[in-house]
Amino acid sequence: MTPSPISTPTPALTTTPSPKTDKIIRLYYYGVLTKGGDPAATAGPHNIYSATSSDGLHFQEDPGVRFSYDSGTQFGITDPDVVRLSDGSWLMLLSLGTRLLKASSPDSSAVFTYDKSFNWNNGGVPGSYNFGGIVRTFVSYRGGIHMANYDQTNGILRYAGVALSPPPSGMIADPSVIEVDKKFLMFYKYAASPGSPPSEHEIYVSISDDGITWSQHAQNRFICKGSVPGAVYYNDVIYVYYCGIPPKPNTPAGDMGVAISKDKGATFTLSTISISGKVSAATVDPAAVAVSLAEGPSKP
Repeated sequence: MTPSPISTPTPALTTTPSPKTDKIIRLYYYGVLTKGGDPAATAGPHNIYSATSSDGLHFQEDPGVRFSYDSGTQFGITDPDVVRLSDGSWLMLLSLGTRLLKASSPDSSAVFTYDKSFNWNNGGVPGSYNFGGIVRTFVSYRGGIHMANYDQTNGILRYAGVALSPPPSGMIADPSVIEVDKKFLMFYKYAASPGSPPSEHEIYVSISDDGITWSQHAQNRFICKGSVPGAVYYNDVIYVYYCGIPPKPNTPAGDMGVAISKDKGATFTLSTISISGKVSAATVDPAAVAVSLAEGPSKP
């Protein structure tokens, strides 16, 4: 039995423009060449793209790809996870089933370089956060969400235990962590069974004071219908991007859904986003970060 919603999100097609800032949102995603079917189960290279926005709703795709990988099989990489390290560089982890791939870049808008020496096979669909110099990566594993610590000196992950245990029925996965007023919020997906279609997935939020001990699923709040959340805290607003069901009623089609909170997570409204200039047929598996305008646009 899943927790009951404490509030019902309402559709919101637009939000007021964000105030002037020295940052923008950079949204990473897997660009699917054809719509329909399992996005992971396509042959050839899988490409990760990015796009930027100053209001959280209207994005412009950056030229080129951030990362590309061909597994050589009918199953490829998905679910990019991007976090800034303490030296200012950027780490990207990607899911290949329960295995993770690693890439890095000095610039969030540049091409990420693949690290062939990296080895991890203890969970996929990662979500990382830099806790004041301690980078933790949360992964989907054995029906729940587990933790690992990323060693910024040696570039390896070390398993650190369970963050959220599986609920009595169903499974939880796809974590994304942000900090709001010295509290950590983890948005994640709930599915009634591992085989549930994305149209039946739901997004919940867990809370932690230290990034280690998290409120468990039975205590957590329902946010909206959707799958694979990617959250960012930007200009005092929480944006939770997701795949799956668009807001209803009377919401136009978009490239992804987004749940928006202007009261630090107390309530959310729903909208869709648009990505101009995208080269793929569909965009899935969002990961969002706030980056400095000084980095500028991506170079082809």
